[in-house]
Amino acid sequence: MMSYFFVPNPSSTIENNEKLINEIIQQIYQSFEQLRQSLLNFESTNKISSPEVCLNDLNQIFNRLIDLKLNNYSDVMNMFEIILKNYLDLIDMNQFIDIIAHRYACKSNIVFASFFESLNPEGALELTHKMPIKVRQQTYYRILDQICSSKRIHSFLNNELLISIDDKHIKRIIVYNIARHDQGVIILNECQCYSVLMQFNTDILNNQMDFIIDKNWYEDLQLIYFMTIVLIIDPNELGAESTDWYITYRLLPVISTSMLSRTFRHRKFHISEFMIILMKLCTNDNFIHSISTKKKYELSQDMFDSLDFLLHCVEIERVDYNFLSLDVLTITASANILWSISFHDRYKDKLIENIEIINRLVAFESSDTIDKVLPNIYIPRHMSPLKRAMDGILQNLYPKSNADLDIGSSTKSKSVGSLMISYSHVDIDFCRQLYDTFSTIPELSISIDFNSGKYSWKDIAQTIVQSDLVVFLLSQNFFNSKSCRQEFIYVTDTLKKPFIPVFIDTEYEAIEWLKIRINEVKHICFDENDFLNICNQLISMIKENLSLNITVTKNTFDIEQWFHKNNLMLELQEFYQFQTGNELLLYAEAILGTLWTKEYERIRTRFEEKFKQKQLCLSPHDFLKFINALNALKSKNLSSTA
Repeated sequence: MMSYFFVPNPSSTIENNEKLINEIIQQIYQSFEQLRQSLLNFESTNKISSPEVCLNDLNQIFNRLIDLKLNNYSDVMNMFEIILKNYLDLIDMNQFIDIIAHRYACKSNIVFASFFESLNPEGALELTHKMPIKVRQQTYYRILDQICSSKRIHSFLNNELLISIDDKHIKRIIVYNIARHDQGVIILNECQCYSVLMQFNTDILNNQMDFIIDKNWYEDLQLIYFMTIVLIIDPNELGAESTDWYITYRLLPVISTSMLSRTFRHRKFHISEFMIILMKLCTNDNFIHSISTKKKYELSQDMFDSLDFLLHCVEIERVDYNFLSLDVLTITASANILWSISFHDRYKDKLIENIEIINRLVAFESSDTIDKVLPNIYIPRHMSPLKRAMDGILQNLYPKSNADLDIGSSTKSKSVGSLMISYSHVDIDFCRQLYDTFSTIPELSISIDFNSGKYSWKDIAQTIVQSDLVVFLLSQNFFNSKSCRQEFIYVTDTLKKPFIPVFIDTEYEAIEWLKIRINEVKHICFDENDFLNICNQLISMIKENLSLNITVTKNTFDIEQWFHKNNLMLELQEFYQFQTGNELLLYAEAILGTLWTKEYERIRTRFEEKFKQKQLCLSPHDFLKFINALNALKSKNLSSTA
């Protein structure tokens, strides 16, 4: 049995505390490794190195953590991630089920309960609440990535997505809660969740369920099924008839019930959950019109009535911070719905009748309440910031042309054309690849927003006005984005400015508002297998519009040469499968904002497993060389584009 000796000294320096933490981390790694070995050699293991002894060692370490003061959130999260990583590696072993789960389940639960208990004293867990929002997001995705890397958890998601009738109070909401997060949607789609849910609908929901006594529970089950479907697939792929039924008999009734409740709840659900579903549905114009025709639900007026009360709640700042956060989330989702409605002339009179509440929303957006609450709530990718939504509503109700904007005199040279690229930020990888190609052309001055949500509508509108030509990168993501729709209509309808539609997804076909505006316009379709040639076709169209003599050349950045030049392990290139310099830069931007040790821990096991036959190990020194080279590449790129 291992023995550990350290006594925390209250007067010790920060350096001594860090030393103790590093010692404990090393002990944790050693104990988990011993536990793994004891499982692999269980039949020949003696009592001294048995799984029970190893679990006791871990329990001692976790108990001693209680006496150690973790001074900042990075220590708390670092310790948590280390335990999580080692535990995930453990449960991926077949012996975990055969031995730990069957023989030492109670002991295992006690051990890890001790770890979580160690985070509670002296407010250690509360330290995580002080994490900056960017750090919190990075940590969340890093932890989620670790969880996704577990083969057993991946298998669980593949095999256990069907909701069990026997475990109705727990399992019915697991998939729905995962689907509420963007990364969760990706995971569920990888596991063919949509097919599983459709089978569940056929086998369970569409059958007569006389054995279910609780009618409310059955209706909630139908509601959860529908909300999950809306979250994981594009609204334009939903069947019109079945969707209309679920909207009419499941979604709208619970929204109305929630609006009448002072807590804005329907049983266990908060109205913000329903409004986010409605917000996503309203990216499809047909659903907006369908909802607006329902006799018992007047979409825009009911929305304003609830917003009136919610704004009162946030203006007095509810004592309960959780209520305040949910209020802000509901307001933001409602503003996004009103933005979708405001694109249609038939509803504008109703919106203008309620301009007082719209103005209150504008005033609320600039209050400090937003800054207080936003860092602590999760905003899905398809929800635009409140400011952007309010700008969009006002632009649609009271359109501004270039005459209304404060545009300075142009100083552009006639030998240089001004080009703006408009795209959905979901398609940022393709956009960067196109920008990398166009940025080598001195005859083009390119305007593009790589910082989602940073610019106001006024900034965007001024950029559009000052541009000679606008290139729209069309995809399903572009169609679903209200910001992209706003920019497109401003160019085509308000300014009547020259533009080029570029389809970046060969499977996407334009519909509704987009289709009617590009039907007779010459366009470009990108094929990923012939990128450079299609770039030349696009350049030719730009040349025709701007009367410039320009050509495009191939980016000659050599990935393999870069690895050779920096004396890096070539296996890292094979592991990451970088194809272009842009991919390398994107990775650099993502990873250099975090501790390199966390990325090292994330990929080390998978790297060594991939190159097991070569018996290759990825040392911290080799990985740090790679990180330093990335840092130099990023700095060089920034200086060259400044």
